[in-house]
Amino acid sequence: MKLTYFGNAMMLLKGDNTSVLCDPWVSFDRTSKSALFTFPELKLTREDVKALKPDFIYITHTHEDHFDPDTLCLFPKDQPILVSWYPNNNFTERNVKALGFTDVRIADKEEGLALNNGDHCWIEPNGIYDDVDSLALFKIDGFQVLNANDNPYDQAQCENLKKRFGRFDLACVPFSFQGPYPAFYENLTEEERVSEARKKALRNYEQMVSYIKALNPEFFFPFAAGAVYGGKKALMSPYYGVGTAHESVDYLMERHKTSKPVMISQCGTFDLAAKKALTPFEPVAYTDQIEYLRDISNRPGPFDQGGLFNIQPSEWIDLTQLLTRARERQKLWQDRKGIKLDSVYFIDCGQDMLYRFCLGDLSVTRVKKADISDEAYEIFRMPYSLLVGLLTRHYNYSNVKTQHMTFYRKPNVFNRDLHILMSFLQL
Repeated sequence: MKLTYFGNAMMLLKGDNTSVLCDPWVSFDRTSKSALFTFPELKLTREDVKALKPDFIYITHTHEDHFDPDTLCLFPKDQPILVSWYPNNNFTERNVKALGFTDVRIADKEEGLALNNGDHCWIEPNGIYDDVDSLALFKIDGFQVLNANDNPYDQAQCENLKKRFGRFDLACVPFSFQGPYPAFYENLTEEERVSEARKKALRNYEQMVSYIKALNPEFFFPFAAGAVYGGKKALMSPYYGVGTAHESVDYLMERHKTSKPVMISQCGTFDLAAKKALTPFEPVAYTDQIEYLRDISNRPGPFDQGGLFNIQPSEWIDLTQLLTRARERQKLWQDRKGIKLDSVYFIDCGQDMLYRFCLGDLSVTRVKKADISDEAYEIFRMPYSLLVGLLTRHYNYSNVKTQHMTFYRKPNVFNRDLHILMSFLQL
């Protein structure tokens, strides 16, 4: 069995009888409707992707660097698509079917899914974020390969996987995670962003160490986190806190020397039977891609003037009534999830006043920034058009927060439950 890596979480597992393409996503010709771009620049053409002709496609979840309609629509509508089961709404199944795919296969909770000629896979939700994320175990040509894409580490889940499946030949695990912190938090100084970015990279490496120690595979492949953002955010990459695959391996090997690293670059291949890479590894730094980053930094996004989803300021209205209805729906999900908080947050969409919310009640009021009297709060800054798109479910918060929003929080403490609930602020 061979693994060919293309970038971010896109890879092809190819055996004698079964081939599975995971999370196909390419920002072709430096264009992107989502304002997310592959990094390093992936120069595959549409014809290159069509030529892959996988037996199956596995979509891990619906974040836009894993579920890309433009790339997926290069495949025939009867292409078998593999997705996880979920305890609540299966967003992945629903979104794949909405693109017109007719053969969407949901993994059975216990039995998994049959592939070709005795090959098999088991797919399940992530133990921490079980609304959207998933990971999969593939058994192809007798080799057991785990694809953890960018799932956060869950100790109980990893221990259960080890108990169920025993020895892993290869574990594909994230060495880092994307997200808006610290690059896009306005409460941080430049020096604080640099410091927090380094801390984030080391925390992410530590999660990778936890994965490898828990699973103890023969080989591990550090991957994912291969994306940058359009507009001016493209040039803020030093503050992303993503780190690098080769540095993560150095970090791991100082702490765990049993598993062997797989180091391959874009379009590189590792032969699991031969136990060796068939292509050399060539690390790429942000400075090596500066022309690419400068180019995409000048490309307009969907909410800019002339964008796909732009509402002119002359058409803006007071959104208090709509936001109140959306807050009521958010409260329903807050109760379902048992989140008991009275956290205060504001939305700044470029109007004269901010909208104030409190998780302890249903009120939505308008306030000037200078008049904020709360001691603890978070401000979500976004284009007016994006806020309307979130309310009408044209967009989902978790898919757009990093590339299209900035934040301010006081104190500088992450409120995980608040950010989860932002995905349910909808009509």
